[in-house]
Amino acid sequence: MNCDTIDAILDDHRSPRLNPAERQDFAAHLAGCIRCAGALSAHDALAGEEIEEPPPELFARVLESVSAARVHAHATRRRGLRIGAAAAAAAAVALVAVVARYSPLDFGAFRVDARIARDFPLVVLRRDGGSPEPAVVAAQAAPRFVAGRDYDVLAAALPPTADAERVTVMEFFGFWCFPCYAFEPELTRWSAEAPAHVAFTRVPVLFGAYAEAALHARAFYAAEALGKLDTMHAAFYDEIHVRGNRLSSREALAEFFARFGVDGATFDAAFDSRDVDERVQRAVALSREYGIDAVPALVVAGRYVTRSSMVAPDVLAVVDQLVAEIRARQAEEP
Repeated sequence: MNCDTIDAILDDHRSPRLNPAERQDFAAHLAGCIRCAGALSAHDALAGEEIEEPPPELFARVLESVSAARVHAHATRRRGLRIGAAAAAAAAVALVAVVARYSPLDFGAFRVDARIARDFPLVVLRRDGGSPEPAVVAAQAAPRFVAGRDYDVLAAALPPTADAERVTVMEFFGFWCFPCYAFEPELTRWSAEAPAHVAFTRVPVLFGAYAEAALHARAFYAAEALGKLDTMHAAFYDEIHVRGNRLSSREALAEFFARFGVDGATFDAAFDSRDVDERVQRAVALSREYGIDAVPALVVAGRYVTRSSMVAPDVLAVVDQLVAEIRARQAEEP
């Protein structure tokens, strides 16, 4: 499969109806293409959106804004600027500003070409309902990733799970989650190259809508308790998403563990242990405290949450920026 094929499958909402061979090709492509993995995450996130009807005055405001842009363009002509491009840029920004003001969807901050920001004043709408006014967009001064668009800031940070000298990064995931599976190779590379001041850990989620979630979470922590997680983690994903074995029962999990040298009695002892119980309860508490309602999600320093659906394919770049900002603040502390 190629990117065009993936786009067609997502546009037609056909991914749940793929046959096993198609699912394998689908998974293979997403494993190596973060662009399509991000498209799948966005598709899944948008599937639950309820879009309201636009307000009756929307298009009247658009026309008013475009007219204002033309007036502004006429003024710039007398100053010898290239008004054709200026008018087009102003009208475009005015249109997006109106739609963003009245739409229930979050369009985020505008990404404006630096040359346009430097050379042309753009018309923007005032949020107080006043007349449009010209403004210069300082694209170079804006941070690459900002709160509310590319990541969320929690109201109160939880105590870090690592020592004070390190920045904790947690991935919340599910083995049953296809976007998590597609994201895994990139995340594994990132974690292997992360600096020593980053403490990376994974936390399985137990979403009630997924029957296998609780089983998979116990299996994850059982593998961890047995010292098998490093060799089994990627194999969990492959078993589910490549081989089509959902590992949806305790018996299926016991057979899977047996391939890695874990006999039935050892599996039962670990799977039912109090240690695994406590780890699962901790995972549930963390998901609740951080407000995790979609995966994959990354939590930085117990305070910042970002998801592939928010900023694909730059989710790990967001994490890098947050880690760097935290380290800079730590360096300034007495």
